[in-house]
Amino acid sequence: MKRIASIIILCLAYLASIWADENRYASQSLLSSGRWVKVKVDKSGIYRLTTADLKKMGFADISKVSIHGYGGWMLEEDFSKSGYSDDVPSVPVWTDGNVLFFYAKGPTQWEYDTRTASFIHTNNPYSESGYYFVTDATETNPMKGLASVEGAVRIIRTFDDYQLWEKDEVAVNESGRELFGESFVSTTSRNFTFTVPNITSDDAKVTLRFIAKAVQGRTSVTLSANDSTIINLTVPGNGVGDTYTKAVAVSGTREWKGTKKEKTTFTVNYGKTGDQNAYLDYIRFQMRRSLSFAGTQMAFRSTDALNNVSRFQLGNASANTVVWDITDTQRPLRIEGDLKDTDFSFSVSASDKIREFIAFDKEKLTDTPTIVGEINPQDLHGLGPFNMVVIAPEILTSEAERLAEAHRKHDGLSVLVVSPDAIYNEFSSGTPDATAYRRFLKMLYDRSTEETPLKYLLLFGDGAFDNRGLTREWGLNKSLLKNMLLTYQSENSIDINSFTTDDYFGILEDGSGAYISASKMSIGIGRFPVRTTAEASAAVSKVIDYMENSLPGSWKNNVTFVADDGGNADTDKQIHMRQADQIAEIVNSQHSEFKVNKLYMDAYTKDRTGGNASYPDVRNALQKQLKNGLMVLNYTGHGSTTAWADEGVLTQSDIQQATYPYLPLWITATCDFSRFDALATSAGESVFLNAKSGGIALFSTTRAVYPDQNVLINRAIINNLFTKNDEGHYLTLGEVMKAAKANLGSNSNKLNFILIGDPALRLNFPDYEVVVTEINGNPVNEFVPPTLKALEKVTVKGEVHSPDGKKDATFNGLLNATVMDSKQTVTTLDNFNTGKKFQYTDYPNTLYIGKDSVRQGEFSISFTMPKDISYSNDYGKMNFYAINVKDTAEAQGSFLNFRVGGTSEEGGDDNEGPEVRYLYLNDTTFTDGGNVNATPLLVVSLWDKSGINMTGSSIGHDIMLTIDNQTAKSYNLNEYYQVTGTDGSGSIVFSIPELEAGEHTAEFKVWDVLNNSTTYTFTFHVVADMKPELIKLYASPTPARSFVTFFMFHNLPGSELDVKLEVFDMTGRLRWSHEERGSSDAFKAYELQWDLFGNGNARLRPGVYIYRASLRYGNSKSVTEAKKMIILAQ
Repeated sequence: MKRIASIIILCLAYLASIWADENRYASQSLLSSGRWVKVKVDKSGIYRLTTADLKKMGFADISKVSIHGYGGWMLEEDFSKSGYSDDVPSVPVWTDGNVLFFYAKGPTQWEYDTRTASFIHTNNPYSESGYYFVTDATETNPMKGLASVEGAVRIIRTFDDYQLWEKDEVAVNESGRELFGESFVSTTSRNFTFTVPNITSDDAKVTLRFIAKAVQGRTSVTLSANDSTIINLTVPGNGVGDTYTKAVAVSGTREWKGTKKEKTTFTVNYGKTGDQNAYLDYIRFQMRRSLSFAGTQMAFRSTDALNNVSRFQLGNASANTVVWDITDTQRPLRIEGDLKDTDFSFSVSASDKIREFIAFDKEKLTDTPTIVGEINPQDLHGLGPFNMVVIAPEILTSEAERLAEAHRKHDGLSVLVVSPDAIYNEFSSGTPDATAYRRFLKMLYDRSTEETPLKYLLLFGDGAFDNRGLTREWGLNKSLLKNMLLTYQSENSIDINSFTTDDYFGILEDGSGAYISASKMSIGIGRFPVRTTAEASAAVSKVIDYMENSLPGSWKNNVTFVADDGGNADTDKQIHMRQADQIAEIVNSQHSEFKVNKLYMDAYTKDRTGGNASYPDVRNALQKQLKNGLMVLNYTGHGSTTAWADEGVLTQSDIQQATYPYLPLWITATCDFSRFDALATSAGESVFLNAKSGGIALFSTTRAVYPDQNVLINRAIINNLFTKNDEGHYLTLGEVMKAAKANLGSNSNKLNFILIGDPALRLNFPDYEVVVTEINGNPVNEFVPPTLKALEKVTVKGEVHSPDGKKDATFNGLLNATVMDSKQTVTTLDNFNTGKKFQYTDYPNTLYIGKDSVRQGEFSISFTMPKDISYSNDYGKMNFYAINVKDTAEAQGSFLNFRVGGTSEEGGDDNEGPEVRYLYLNDTTFTDGGNVNATPLLVVSLWDKSGINMTGSSIGHDIMLTIDNQTAKSYNLNEYYQVTGTDGSGSIVFSIPELEAGEHTAEFKVWDVLNNSTTYTFTFHVVADMKPELIKLYASPTPARSFVTFFMFHNLPGSELDVKLEVFDMTGRLRWSHEERGSSDAFKAYELQWDLFGNGNARLRPGVYIYRASLRYGNSKSVTEAKKMIILAQ
């Protein structure tokens, strides 16, 4: 019987849990029908609505009106706590004749802390007001009465009250939810006056919280009244060098004894002027007052009533005095008391929590909520499950929908685009609150099905650390906040432990949210930090183009790791290189199909000319690799919102001016690089917002981070990024970040890493595999590796396999092959002179780069091994990429089981140097001695039957350009050589660094793999600020319906140009203009896209327009051209 009873109990419990889950949320929102008018209040208290007020809102019958909402208190973040009511709960109302009264909560919440016997406050960091709805579409909720009880043992004639002095105006750290008030930087003393009617001389409590960065040594801060010091605190000293600690907070609560007056002035003194960020946070004044009604409404409570049946005697009352019990703010009760003369008395039962009451004069009360306006019917509660939610401000909704539709068609996802206001309406009754997002997502997560699980959240909008716009910087730009989404900020707002994180919105398990750093995300989250429709349009277009794999190519095999050499203050100068190399070797060893490039700064010469250290070779190498294309770019080291490393190897200006078309995923284990919630746009955001270039997404940081923790999440990201799931697919970016953080457990550092980009996007890794089957006629044998010798003719054959591991006989296309010399140990230079050098392994020398065909899934490539090999007899590496010309299916692969060493006895019969088929500067009209600008583009076409030597392993056999016979103007062009055909042809495109005006001579020298050389000399004349030529201008598509791209062909490829586009109507009125600075590659036009919105942020009407392009180089005169275009209706 016991067993049967246990089973029955378990079954009932299970059924109860199902019932509770189904009834946790409304199946249909109350807001789905009827008239709903939003109102707001700026403080807690009683508010009135007259019949006249209600008529203005459209309500004719006061008896049918009800109030709904949560008010202005911040929603509870800990989901393990009870108290949240779903779907705009009803608020009890009391109607007296033609007036309706209700209790409303403002943005400041007060609670009693039994531990300190103090009343403490919490400001809503998201809103300055509390919002409610007025409606006649629901049943009314008349307030219930509360009768007095018998047996009172305590008579209450005084009550506990509190007042607050606090101004939220200043953010010392541009982080966190705390703002601060009066400054003590240039003054040492300020007075603050409190007016408290009917104050008694009972012991009071005063709390002072103050912040300062005491750079001159520890400093005292005091609070006094009546020439008597009540609070004396000490701010510890904090040096200027501690840049991440903006201030130290001190606080104290002290009793204040003695006589008190209705008007009390507290004086706050700070020990000295000249310290940084010295600000008052707040003064809390807790006192006793005689329980005598004052004003038109008065809230009161008594600690003496705790655990006692108590009788309250309210003096100065009248027949118009009404008292409510507001202990449960969502369910106030009207007190049924006794009025005798001017005393209103009532008794309440004993309680172990503070009972809150409020009295008001129903005739004199004038407080009325502010009408915001009627809302349209909505029903988020009636929605079914979705795979992806996109939260987008109203102005960005059309672009968010465009992306959503792309995911529906491309990925088969069920996607919901929703505005933040719609979420606030149903989940916080219109009060902006970040937890409303989370509550909404929690509902959808709980409604997930096996067929349609909630997997992704995209925050389609930028954010601000100051969600309310109270600081000066955001107050002056409050219009921007209208198009932004809320951010979750830490309570800490003054030092390195302050953070913002998007993880909060994805913590959706039952009972979650108490400890954010220990919580796991239930869904993948990304953010588009876009502020305008133009930014949103560009971002969506980038993502859709990437989803459609519009730029296939061998660039997808390239992964680059950049590592800092540390800073002057670092005791371990090698930590960044060591961490980067550990992660790089994960890719090398476990995913050898990728070509890993290592840019470790200390391996390059540091330039200290001019007093500033720099790494010009690292900068150039990085820009070259970005131009050639990278799948992933990973940086480890120091950084900021505007640059990488103290030496600035990458700057925000570089990013904004970038024009390379290939979009890598950026991983930045550095401080602050993507601090999206600041007013200024960060460099990381610029990567994503670059309409033409930059990157497709970033795993990046929003605040300062720690190296020893960064390596953990960086490693986890790489491990998950390059790993396929059980279905054979690479993880989406949201899944990568979710999995990476889940493995880290309780770790606050991980909160500072976010995904800027689309969480539902997968990187376009090739799905097919290139497999080597034989070398020089011999089948590959893992136990007998072949040795490739100098001057040997080598033939490599192989196959392309589909994802199922079998040869795909339908694969016909092109193959790119790279053969690298044996792995070598590289020793860095110790540029800091520490006496320690870092060593790592790499494949620094390339033996062959070539192209060939894949026919029916098979390929064969032949090449001659260069004379300049390592002769190490160690293992080399082959890297392959192939594309099917029919369906653009892509393949990649590698072969590592061969050695490099020895010399072939056959040798070669080629005794002639490479043929220079053509060489020019800027464009094909160049002739020897011709005029060029200060940064001309060198273009060379080469051919050699044996192949061009690009190994870099032998001194004197590099491809070199030397200008004016100067060593400082000698450039190694090995890495700029690109194979263009299968017959031994190739090309070089190189932007020559800036030259002074005047005549110059140049020598170009190139070698073949047999070390035969060719030298080509030429002259040219540099013209300062040379005027560009606009060779061709056109717009496409035209007629334009949703967007248009302008194409400008010019004669200065590779040079930075000032570009201006203007659009005029046929009356000559300027309707749109845009200016930017950038460059275009050789053989390509400069492109600029326009969304057809004019300068007034409104779409231009259909019609004929004139567009004019203007190009300028340096301080040259502009070249312009104008043409007509047609705009059609959408």
